[in-house]
Formats: sequence, structure tokens, C-alpha cells
Amino acid sequence: MNLNTPISVSSGDPYMDRPPVAIYVHGLASGANATTFDKLAKRFPQFIWMSTDFGEELAENVKQLNDMIRSNYPQLIVGTSMGGLTVLYADAPEAVKVAINPALSIADSVRHTIGLGRHEYFCERLDGATEFELTEQMCQRYERYIASHTPSLGRANYAIFSPHDELLGDEASAAAQQVVANSGYRVLIDPKGKHRMQSSTIDLIAKEVIEKEYFSGIFLLNSEQSNEK
Repeated sequence: MNLNTPISVSSGDPYMDRPPVAIYVHGLASGANATTFDKLAKRFPQFIWMSTDFGEELAENVKQLNDMIRSNYPQLIVGTSMGGLTVLYADAPEAVKVAINPALSIADSVRHTIGLGRHEYFCERLDGATEFELTEQMCQRYERYIASHTPSLGRANYAIFSPHDELLGDEASAAAQQVVANSGYRVLIDPKGKHRMQSSTIDLIAKEVIEKEYFSGIFLLNSEQSNEK
């Protein structure tokens, strides 16, 4: 289930008295109903998972994500590909940020790998759209935005890369790793990973992020679940 409404908070502290909220940001050509959302929600049920449809314009996606953050106070934000790129620039100083294969070379990927023109979405979207268009003007806007913005930092910051990314390519992936590392993100390598999230990537998140970071409400929720068994 994809939640797209603000969550009521019963105290003055938005991070107390409820399970922690996590937001998933999908990549280009996908939507809130992406199978990755379900995999994350199933693997990490201690979070209230949220997602929504994002478009093809990076600047608009960052604004949309910032609005979700202000309304829902997430403690964890995970994004893949263009979604990972969106997470990099989101204003979430209180959240743990995880950018997976962030597509810093998105303009080149569109021009030379994905292709300009019309494409079909990979999944059924909440907004009912079935197709989208990529243009050279979009690519130029991607380049201007990335050139004029620096990745923002959260409470903790992780970037996960695959050693041989079939979409971004080795050179672009290496350059992206350097950019995020210089920006204060901890770079993790998933040796079994691909550009789209794999089960090995989720395992890496569990080991290197979830088990090592503190999230308010998780231990209370886990205790309640144990009592119900």
C-alpha cells in the first residue's frame, strides 16, 4: 500500500509516539507502484513506508520530495537512479538518506542509452499516465541543475553503487562516487548489484544502514510486534 497523506502526530516531537516513516523515491520511467517499494516495505516493516509518483523534471522532483518531507517527517529516505539523484538534493537534515546508483550523468544516459522521445512507464502509475517524453531540453535542464547544486546532507548519508552499472557505465559511476564522497556521503559498493535495486542491495542496506542507525520508535514497534506473537 502506498501512503500519500500526511501522518498525524500526537506530540510536539514529530519523531516520537509513532513508528518511523520511510520514503521511497523511484527512478525514471517508474512510479509509486514499483516492485522495489514492496520489497523495501516487506524487508523493513518497522517503518511506515510512503511513496508517490515522480515525474521527469529533476528540479520539480526535488521540490515534490521536499514537500513530502515537510509534511511527514521521515527518518529514512531511499531513492534509486534518478530517485537517488533526487534524494541527494532533498532538504532532509533529520533523516538518514540512502541514494542508490544516483544518476548524476542522467543527461548522457538519456541521450545515449535510454534515448530521446516517447517511452512507456515500467509500472502502473497512481496518476494514470502510461507514457512520458524525454527531450534534449530536459537533458540541458538536468545538466544546469546538477552543475548549480551541491548534494545536501541528512543526519546520516549513504550512497550505494554497483561495480558495473549497465545504465550509467563504469566511468560515470566512478565519477558519481567521487562527487558524493566529496559531499560527505559514505560510499558503499554492492558487488552483486545492478543499476536497478537487487536483493543484495537491500541486504547491504539492512547491514550497513538499518542495523547501525538509530530510528525513533523502532524498538517500541518491535516490542509490540513481539508481544503480539
